[in-house]
Formats: sequence, structure tokens, C-alpha cells
Amino acid sequence: MEVLKEGLLKVDPGLLLWTIITFIVLLLILWKAAWKPIVEALDARSEKIRGDIEAAEKSRLEAEKLFEEHRQVMDKAKDDAQQVIADGKNDAEKLKNSIVEKANQEAKDMVERARKEITLAKDKALTEIQVEVVTLTTEIASKVISKNLNPDDQKALVEEALEKLRTVQ
Repeated sequence: MEVLKEGLLKVDPGLLLWTIITFIVLLLILWKAAWKPIVEALDARSEKIRGDIEAAEKSRLEAEKLFEEHRQVMDKAKDDAQQVIADGKNDAEKLKNSIVEKANQEAKDMVERARKEITLAKDKALTEIQVEVVTLTTEIASKVISKNLNPDDQKALVEEALEKLRTVQ
């Protein structure tokens, strides 16, 4: 209660002096014993944070570099794939053209063979017709010789031979 009577803000010179001396001594002890380790710990933490920031920056730069390399590899792979597709299309087009050309050549060869066969068949037919004409002529001649024909009979025989000749053609 005495404190209430005198007041909380009453200054006692002896107590003030010892409080200041104790504060200064405590400050010196802390300065020598604790201040240096606290500052060193803060400096070490600051250095560690700075190192972590630099490592993170290096990692970021390395990641960007790897990303760029990956992007370039992907672009190259894409270009290579497009080139392979283009080469495949060109090869397919060449193969198609080769097959079409070969088919056209085979068709021409078949047409040429057919023409030759037709020509041979025609020649054979003409030869057969000539043989037939000779045979008919011989028959007519033998009939003419064996008979004395009048002009109407001779005309009828010639027309009959010509008609046979036309039907053979």
C-alpha cells in the first residue's frame, strides 16, 4: 500500500542508479556472450536464404534450358515425322505411277498381240478363201468342161461362185 501512497511514478535515485548499472552490465554481457552468436546466426540464415535463392534461380534457368531443348527436340521430331510422311507419299505416288505405267504398257502389248493375232487370222482366212476360190473355180471348170453349158448356165455358175465367195468373207 505504501506504493499507492507514494505513487507509481516516484523516482528513487538509488534504485535508479542500480537499475541503470544492472542494465548496462546485462547489456555488456549480452553484447559479449549472446549478441555475436545471434548476429552470426542471422547472417548465416541470411546467407542460406541467399544461397537458396541463387540455387532456385539456377534451377529455374536450367529448367528453362531443358524446356527449350525439349521443345527443339519435339519440333525436330515433328519435322522428321512430316518428312517421313512426305517421303511415304512421294514413294506411294511413284509406285502408283509405276504400276499405272506398267499396266498401260501391258495393255498396249495385249492390243499389239491381239492385232497380230487378228492379222494372222485374217491372213489365214484369206488363204482359206483363196483355197476355196481355187476349189470352186476348179469345180466350176470341171462342171463347165463336163457339160456344155449355155450362157445362162455359165452366168448362174459364176454368180453362185461369187455368192459363195461373199458368204465366206
